Amino acid sequence: MTDKPVFMEIESPVQFSELSPGMYAVNCKERFNAELTQNFLQCAAYSASPDYFRSTFLGILLPYYLHNANNLMVGVLGNLDLAGMFLPDLEKVEPKIAGARSATGSVVDFLRGIAAAIPDNGSLLFNNDAVNICLTLLKAACGRSIDSTGLSGIDIASPLVTESPSHAAAAFIGMVAWTIVSLGGSGTVSGSSSEGRIGLKWVRPEGAGQAYMPGKENSASILATAGGLAFAAGMALVIENWTENEGEVSLVVG
Repeated sequence: MTDKPVFMEIESPVQFSELSPGMYAVNCKERFNAELTQNFLQCAAYSASPDYFRSTFLGILLPYYLHNANNLMVGVLGNLDLAGMFLPDLEKVEPKIAGARSATGSVVDFLRGIAAAIPDNGSLLFNNDAVNICLTLLKAACGRSIDSTGLSGIDIASPLVTESPSHAAAAFIGMVAWTIVSLGGSGTVSGSSSEGRIGLKWVRPEGAGQAYMPGKENSASILATAGGLAFAAGMALVIENWTENEGEVSLVVG
């Protein structure tokens, strides 16, 4: 891919099949600085190392993983505290020790799940397996106050055709990062797919107030970087209807 990556604001409805590789914004008034967006696009598009950007996106998600791991640890520490309170009544202590042991297993499984979703190198195909790895990272970042049950709508019957599956996967993790920081700890996330397209949508409840988790200030930069990675993969990144309370992003075969 040698052309200059394109950033355009277009009108709805979107004809996904007619888009060339690049980044497109639909009904996203005043969300993007065109010059900065173009700079991020070019930086990511011309990079030979998509793993660098994938790691950057995971770094953005790290506070969410730590927050959720801490919530799981409450089950461990709470049971241990109760066990201490019940001493020396072993009949009451033993169930709390068992509960702490079970809660410890949940923490270990959570961390192992994240570790397993961070492969050493990119896949040769951008298929359901690659998508499910990214969705594992998304679900692990959601936590208790985000409903992620709608992700079952994503199902790729055959691999999406890309010029670089590793760039495509990195772009999708960028979509995941944008979704998580936009939700900021509460709301719903859903997924959808059709021929040549895969998408994520997030919605925050009305009156949710300010997000209590970090990263929202980097939202536009995350998308622009993901857009450059999509361009390098020969794909288009489409952002639709981005407001304070909702937004949608799609990765489309160009």
